Amino acid sequence: MWKSILAIAIGAAAGALLRWLLGLRLNSLFPALPPGTLAANLIGGYIIGVAVAVFADLPGLSPLWRLLIITGFCGGLTTFSTFSAEVVDLLRQGQLLPALTAIAFHVSGSLLMTMAGIASWQWLRR
Repeated sequence: MWKSILAIAIGAAAGALLRWLLGLRLNSLFPALPPGTLAANLIGGYIIGVAVAVFADLPGLSPLWRLLIITGFCGGLTTFSTFSAEVVDLLRQGQLLPALTAIAFHVSGSLLMTMAGIASWQWLRR
């Protein structure tokens, strides 16, 4: 149990720090649609795609790796709550088009990046 907790905690701390750094470096570039949040979600989508494919192909890997990478790192990196707050803030300001644009970029982008992650692993293992 303690190994699982430690794996999740280490992964979550690393993911949250990366998310914070992305926001720090990128959000000032385009505050209307904060690119740091989008980058975090797209990177997380890609990593989780690779991870899902790797764990499916290599079932002998320790479950601790899954906890570290998917539950911890990707859970700490990706941020549905910040994305939701940013979209609601845009809606409250009457910015319907930017809000819909953010929704489209985050949802479709994350799904596409997850598929790209899976495809990358399949290409690499050939």
